[in-house]
Amino acid sequence: MKKSLLIMGAALMMLGAVSCSGGDGAVNKDLTDREVLTLIYEQMNGAKWAEDTAGWCSDKPLSEWEGVEAETIDGVERVVGLKLNDDSLKGNIPAEIVNLTELKELSFYTRAYDADITNAVPAGIFSMAKLEDLRLFIHGKGHYTLPTEMNLPAIKQLHITRAEGPFDVLCNLTTLEELQMFNFKGAIPENIGNLANLETLWWETSEDPQGRVPASINKLSKLEHIQIDYTNGIAGGVKAADAPFPVEVWDIPTLQYVFLRCVASQPSTLPAEKIAAMKELKNVTIIDCGIEGTIPAEMFTSPKLYSFSIYRCNLTGEIPAAIGNCPELSTINLSYNKLSGTIPATIGKCTKLFTLSLEDNAELGGSLPASLASCEKLSMFSVKNTKVSQDVPAALKSHANFSKWRLF
Repeated sequence: MKKSLLIMGAALMMLGAVSCSGGDGAVNKDLTDREVLTLIYEQMNGAKWAEDTAGWCSDKPLSEWEGVEAETIDGVERVVGLKLNDDSLKGNIPAEIVNLTELKELSFYTRAYDADITNAVPAGIFSMAKLEDLRLFIHGKGHYTLPTEMNLPAIKQLHITRAEGPFDVLCNLTTLEELQMFNFKGAIPENIGNLANLETLWWETSEDPQGRVPASINKLSKLEHIQIDYTNGIAGGVKAADAPFPVEVWDIPTLQYVFLRCVASQPSTLPAEKIAAMKELKNVTIIDCGIEGTIPAEMFTSPKLYSFSIYRCNLTGEIPAAIGNCPELSTINLSYNKLSGTIPATIGKCTKLFTLSLEDNAELGGSLPASLASCEKLSMFSVKNTKVSQDVPAALKSHANFSKWRLF
């Protein structure tokens, strides 16, 4: 009862000032932080939130409202962080959220999959000057469009779901260190290279891919993590983009993690000289991207490499003996290629190996190297649909995980 009275009181106060959106689209900018939170609760189905809503719409300090972080600034309690994540969270985010002028961290996670989200996100959110971390995981029908102008001078992390391009405006957010886009509709902007402070770039969508990965990514001199996936995690779910492979990725020596899936259908090779300079590589995963030619020995220059997977491509030639130079390797997946030759004995030096998948390489032959017995953690091992001999060495038959392997 007390909560209901507080909600009604706050609603009357807001109506008495200026209509929430007004006939002319105006936004009431005279609300207190408490009133704004109450409005969010009221307009976004708060009464049915399944998660703990302790403190909401009460006279308790805002810091005691679930998901709210507050600080006293100039003698007034102000909201500096807001995280809302609930299956029943739905509706448009009130435009009055711009009154939270001290907000540094904002996260909405909605799962109203049957709801129209075209107008779910007010443009004003993208002009909240103190925001450092903005995460809008908005799920529903359709997409919402980003404003043509943004003013986020302090932004470092930006995660957005179901936005529709063009996305050129993002290239002006030069303070960004992490940019993640999911289920987007549109192309990666050509000037993505303007984001000089970017360390993580993650674009993932199940929409039809548009255009190539821009060449300007090689200007991202601080980039450590790049993940671009046009299948949204569903193998084979979307055809590869009709575009060339983004060879510029090999021009970024700071890269540690490379994940590219279905970003290209036009053939490309692995440039040995450039890869040799990438001494920070820890993970290389390339799937359905038309990579052809041989695997250069230089791919195994980085002693930090723990995962190497290039599959459903057109690799040819032999697996380099240099693969044994990477003792941290725990995953090797080279399945569904056109590799030939034999499995090098040096692979046994990868003693942390857990997964070794070489299946569907029709010309790969020879014997299973007994040296793999040194890989005590090896649990997933397959050479199906190859010419590798089925005469398993005794040392491998006695491996603790031999019964788990699906070799042939």
